[in-house]
Amino acid sequence: MNLDAVKDRIQKLDKNIFFILSTARCRSTWFGNFFTYKDSFCWNEESRYYTNWDEMVDLIEKRPEKNIGFEDPELLHYITTLYELFPNAKYVLLERDRMECEISISRWIHPNIMDSIAPKFDRWYEDIDKMNRLIPNIKKINFYDMNEIDQIKGVWDYILPDVDFDIDRFNTLSGMVISITYADIPKEVTKGCMAAYFDFNKLDQIA
Repeated sequence: MNLDAVKDRIQKLDKNIFFILSTARCRSTWFGNFFTYKDSFCWNEESRYYTNWDEMVDLIEKRPEKNIGFEDPELLHYITTLYELFPNAKYVLLERDRMECEISISRWIHPNIMDSIAPKFDRWYEDIDKMNRLIPNIKKINFYDMNEIDQIKGVWDYILPDVDFDIDRFNTLSGMVISITYADIPKEVTKGCMAAYFDFNKLDQIA
C-alpha cells in the first residue's frame, strides 16, 4: 500500500484523533465506551473489520464528530506505522500487571490456544517498549487507578480538552464492567483483516 497517499488523506482531516492502546484485559472496551460521548466517537476493536489503512481512514471520514478515536489492543502491533501515519494524534496506554492480564484472558479463550497466551503477550510487550521509545508524551493510566476520578479526568482532559467532563456519567459508568461479547458480533470478522489475534505468522509479517 502507498502510505504517502494515506498520509495525504490524513493530513486533510479536520479531526482530533486519539488511540487507546493496551494488551488484552486492561478495561479498554470501557474506555472506548466512555470516550463515545457528545462530539466524540471511539471505535471499538475495529481492526477485525478493516483490511488496510485506507479503510481505517474511511471510518474516520464517515463520522461527523470532531473527535475520533480507536480503542484496540491489536493496533499495538502496528505502532511504528501507526505513529508514522498519525504523528499528531493523542496516544493513551492502559497498564496492568501482565500476570493478571494473562489469567484474565485465559478464562475467555478456547483451550486449544491456551499455549499461545504467553507468546502473544511477549509480542504485546515488545510493542509497548517500542511505543515508549517512539512516541513522546504518552498518557498512561494504571488499571488500579481507573476508578479514581482525578486519574480519569486527566485522561479526558488530554484527549478531549474542549469537551466538558461529565462527573455524573463517570460515576454511573465507573461501577460497570463493559466487554465485547463475541468477535463476530455485530458482524463476522473480515477475512484478511488487520487484527492478528493469535496468528503468529501474521504477526511476523507486521512491520
